[in-house]
Amino acid sequence: MRRGRPAIAAVRFGQDSSDVVDLALVALAVLGAVVGLLLGSWAVALLAAVPSLAADVLRGERPARLRRLRRVLLDRPERSLVRNGSAAAAVAATPPMTEFTNLAFLLVTVMAVHLALTAYTVLGVRRTQREQAGMTWRHLDVAGVQEGPGPLPDPVQDRLPIDGLRLLTASEVLVLAGFALAAGGVRVVPWVLALLVLAVALAVLWTAWRAWGPHEGHRVRDSDVSVTQAVADLAPEVVFYFSSPADGTYALGVWASVINALERPVLVVLREAGHLNGVETILKPTVVAPTVAHLLAVTPPSVRVVLYPTNVVRNDEMIRIPGPMHCFIGHGDSDKVGSFSPLNRMYDEIWVAGRAAIDRYAAVDEGIDLGVLRAVGRPQLADIRRAEPAAVVADKRLTVLYAPTWEGFFDEADYSSVAAMGERIVAGCLAAGADVLFKPHPLTGHRLPEAGRAREAIDDMVRRAGGGSEVVAPTPNSLYEAFNRADLLISDISSVITDFLASRKPYAVSNRRDVPDAEFRAMFPSSSAAELLGSDLSTLPTALADAAGADPRRAQRETLAEYLLGPEGDPMVVFLREIDGFVERADARIARMAGA
Repeated sequence: MRRGRPAIAAVRFGQDSSDVVDLALVALAVLGAVVGLLLGSWAVALLAAVPSLAADVLRGERPARLRRLRRVLLDRPERSLVRNGSAAAAVAATPPMTEFTNLAFLLVTVMAVHLALTAYTVLGVRRTQREQAGMTWRHLDVAGVQEGPGPLPDPVQDRLPIDGLRLLTASEVLVLAGFALAAGGVRVVPWVLALLVLAVALAVLWTAWRAWGPHEGHRVRDSDVSVTQAVADLAPEVVFYFSSPADGTYALGVWASVINALERPVLVVLREAGHLNGVETILKPTVVAPTVAHLLAVTPPSVRVVLYPTNVVRNDEMIRIPGPMHCFIGHGDSDKVGSFSPLNRMYDEIWVAGRAAIDRYAAVDEGIDLGVLRAVGRPQLADIRRAEPAAVVADKRLTVLYAPTWEGFFDEADYSSVAAMGERIVAGCLAAGADVLFKPHPLTGHRLPEAGRAREAIDDMVRRAGGGSEVVAPTPNSLYEAFNRADLLISDISSVITDFLASRKPYAVSNRRDVPDAEFRAMFPSSSAAELLGSDLSTLPTALADAAGADPRRAQRETLAEYLLGPEGDPMVVFLREIDGFVERADARIARMAGA
């Protein structure tokens, strides 16, 4: 057993790929070898390899922005081979001529270290993948453990204050020393150093094989049975079910405050493990159930209702489980086509914010039974402060929130102003003396590269503006916090404008295709109390002036907010009451089925 806290944290398998720093240091090693060859100095090449070696031994977590070149396959084993190979080439080709047997044996050692790093990584990654094929959990008491199964324990670090990968990398110091001694004409010692490195490599691999190899007596940590029992003991009545592409975690994050506020036993079920890193604000029991068998295991008879924030194919795998009632709750309420999809026919109930959403379903007439629609409000808006009518203030410095949507998966769903108007909108606000808060949709640029480029340009413009201007961080509550700071919202057709109406503050909506105003407002009722911004932005000064205090649309916004946002009262209390009612309806159905 490990006696104390390790001196160096173990490398996390699968998360040790090269980043900008690694590539730069490996490039330095190669450049040093070239310079050494030109100068006829092997010492230059050896010294140039040291920074890359040191970085691999000592490196910790680095910012994600440094991993933009992560598709360049130059991971730890490859970095070792490149830097040591560069040093070997310089030693072999510069005077004095190194004895061939010394050089050959050291080259064999270089390959041995490379192969040992590769083998150790492969063993660790395969064992990790086998364990992650099962269920993982967080905030659930599984045999006294609140989160698991946890990082893969490193067998070398159980005995030493360093993990196996770093120990193998550190052994390269002896390889470089061997090259230096061989180039200096020293005999025997390079062989001893090489043999020592080979001994270290064999010892590390033997330790890894005994701990991780696919042989009897070393079973994969299998906690599925324990997780199933822990869920049964929890006896959840409400399940928040979530599946989406890797970059869609935000759709569950908007429900974090509601999940945490539930007093009934609740379980969050994720289908993809990658979402765990994006839902740290959820403090209720969470389980990753990657297969249908796992899904069945974490749906005990106590489950009465299942809520779905996204509409994806894998929802079918939960809906097919008999017993619970199923409800689509979405992750935003807007005039976008995705807010009234005919796919929602498969749910027992569909919860929307207000009467406006029910009217959308009625207007498209896609076969949705209007009787399953319930206006339940938007509980996420509980902390948005409602602004009171204000007098006109001369020379007031405005704060404008520019929160555009993304370009959608297809042209019909593209309401974004970022590529076509975004830079001009922000420049116009800054030129008028306003501070700008920029909060782009997380998927901006996902489909259209020009939207991604425009987003980066706006980021840069806002950061350079300084003062009260800033790029709003992509944290779960940052948008709503920005609502409270802003005097004016500029956005696109999306749930952002619906939610912002809770503040009753002025807002403007982009109309980049220059649809006639009356037609645009008829198509998108959420814009009926907004200033519309056409492609020439001629109405932007009016929007800024109205936000400064004139505000002629205040009464319209009051009426529209009631239509879009649903029942009056504390939205969180209203929503939690609706969940109680849904559970009661599920109980009643179970009772009817039992008596049939």
